[in-house]
Amino acid sequence: MKELRFVLGQIGMCLLTAFLFFQTWKSLAFLVPVLLIRLYRERNVLKSRRSRRLEEHFRDGLQCLLASLEAGDSVENSIAHAAEDLTRMLGTREPITEEFLRMTRKMQSGSTAEDVFTDFGERSGVADIRNFAGIFSMAKRTGGDVVKVIRAVTDTLYEKQEVYREIQTVLLAKQFEVGIMKAMPYLMLGYFLIFSPGFLAPLYAGFAGHFVMFVLYLCYRGCCIAAERMALIEI
Repeated sequence: MKELRFVLGQIGMCLLTAFLFFQTWKSLAFLVPVLLIRLYRERNVLKSRRSRRLEEHFRDGLQCLLASLEAGDSVENSIAHAAEDLTRMLGTREPITEEFLRMTRKMQSGSTAEDVFTDFGERSGVADIRNFAGIFSMAKRTGGDVVKVIRAVTDTLYEKQEVYREIQTVLLAKQFEVGIMKAMPYLMLGYFLIFSPGFLAPLYAGFAGHFVMFVLYLCYRGCCIAAERMALIEI
């Protein structure tokens, strides 16, 4: 549903851009490719958000796993109990819950704990989860202290997430400013078209006017992309 709303919103923005910047439907010839690029970038953004959400809740999963291990359960049973705890805490639709439920089903089919964590790490696309899977597998094979490993990883993830939250707090105001910047050209063009339509009339007539608006629109899109990338910080 969110994806559908975004697609409809982007189509609406494409039509609004064609009207405010060019006042001709012919402009859709190059705005449609812009729309497709936006949809592609948003798919990557949604994928990145899912990975970030998975990474944030991975610590919750490890804490549930750790609590069960410290109570004396085996690793396999602890994973199943962690899946139950995550279901109660976050619901079955949360990515981390889905992954722990998937691991539980695979172990019921004969897979080992090392195999399911390795598969989870590879499919997640999250470096911390892949690294944990490698350390966990090595600890299991060599008879290492799995509880100590999980506790150390949990503490590391906590520190990393605290740093990320502090950075996001600082960037929140900048992201709000970026949103205003992206909206201003549309608001200004709408204002002139409503209250002083003759002021921008030369920009909507003839090749020269459309070319100037085309260049301005490209500059606007470039500034938007640059501002969005400045707000992306990977930890």
